[in-house]
Amino acid sequence: MSDAQPASGAAAVLVSRLDAPYAPLTGIGVLVINYNTARQTLRCLESIQQSTVLPDWVLVLDNASSAEDFEHLRQGCRPPAGGSLQIYRSDTNLGFANGSNALIDLLLRQSACQQIMLLNNDAVAQKEMLATLSAALDAAGSGAGLAGGRMHKLANPAEVDTLGISMYASLMPADRKALDDNYIGPTGGCCMFTRALAERLKAVSGYCFDPRFFCYCEDTDMVLRALLLGYRPIFIDQLMALHEGQASSGGGYNAFIAYHGLRNALWMHIKLMPQGMFLRYGLFLLLAHMLMTARHILAGRFSLIWRVYRDALRQMPEFMAERKSLRPHLQLHYSALPSFITPRFYRAGYARMVAQEYSFFRSFFFSSKK
Repeated sequence: MSDAQPASGAAAVLVSRLDAPYAPLTGIGVLVINYNTARQTLRCLESIQQSTVLPDWVLVLDNASSAEDFEHLRQGCRPPAGGSLQIYRSDTNLGFANGSNALIDLLLRQSACQQIMLLNNDAVAQKEMLATLSAALDAAGSGAGLAGGRMHKLANPAEVDTLGISMYASLMPADRKALDDNYIGPTGGCCMFTRALAERLKAVSGYCFDPRFFCYCEDTDMVLRALLLGYRPIFIDQLMALHEGQASSGGGYNAFIAYHGLRNALWMHIKLMPQGMFLRYGLFLLLAHMLMTARHILAGRFSLIWRVYRDALRQMPEFMAERKSLRPHLQLHYSALPSFITPRFYRAGYARMVAQEYSFFRSFFFSSKK
């Protein structure tokens, strides 16, 4: 394999490579990103090596972790049972979006690589994950593009973490928690996609994941572009991985998550959402923004909301120009998008969860259970 760097210009440098004697057999490459969570990354890599079908390539990007964490990662990696394990390091944090792009570019240089697996570094792969997703994409032919399945919580394997991504009548995306919510595609935390889709996305958009998003909602943006290009992602109702969750962002609901999630959702809507969807669901979308604004102001986070809308609107001309350039490629499938929308306003149970942040509503909900 060539050690040349990604064409995207991302500063990812190969620092370690462990190879097992092999010729490419499966055409599968697995991508993992580490950011100050070497313990979780090593656990993830170990689970991949227990797969019934081994990948030909496992590429790890260390995203400007501390020197101590990176050294833990580098020293802890063991030779793979098959294929090649390569560790790259960036001196700057590229985020999940551009970090993934850098690794995707490297994999696409391998002509034998036909399927790319994204797995969160704090996930533990099930032994059949790679075999199941690969077989599903092979069976579906060229029309699927992406495949995903169940992720459950590592701390409670019976509890759903995510069943992919859903989009609701508010046009807001969220982790899919129930099978009766419509599926638009897999999350970036556990997703296999084809080389053909990656090349198509790059040809149309110039990237797989929008590097401006940094992290959060970048997977929804990619899935939505795939849908509007005519792909129909696969969901397999089978456990694929156990997920610790938010290991590198500190866990819980915090300002970093809120800022990137809300800003990026606005960018995604500006760039991709067909005009007909705004006419059909625009009032629900407006209501969603009003409720989110009220929630954060009540919580004393006015500055966060100000930064979200200021920064989103500041780059609106850039995204409007991209919208215009994308339209000829996507418009053929605009009419199919409403069939993927879950009719309810937002994910079931979310309103109760938010309301319980405030003492008045906590008392109301507690009393209502009696």
